[in-house]
Amino acid sequence: MKKFTILIMLATIAVSMVQCTPKKAATTEKSPSDKVADIKKNYTEAQMAEGKTLFEADCAKCHRLHQPEEHDIAKWENVLPRMTKRAKMDDAQAGMVRAYILTHAKMN
Repeated sequence: MKKFTILIMLATIAVSMVQCTPKKAATTEKSPSDKVADIKKNYTEAQMAEGKTLFEADCAKCHRLHQPEEHDIAKWENVLPRMTKRAKMDDAQAGMVRAYILTHAKMN
């Protein structure tokens, strides 16, 4: 009887733990055209021009510039966070650079 009680308690704990684990939210990845539309809605032409200036000045300090058209949006989304951090850009600067790059990137 004691073994049965322990078994029931362990089963109850296991079920409780499973129910408490966080559920993964369904990811709704935006399409490249949706990302560009969001950027155009949130950034002005002047801000994107400033992003171009920052991109050309800051990124060229360390390496050859890759033009936005050389890569698609997915590739730039992988590269930009790391590179803007290395360039010591603040969030506003990084956002303007991202806006410029993604609006001129290859659409796939």
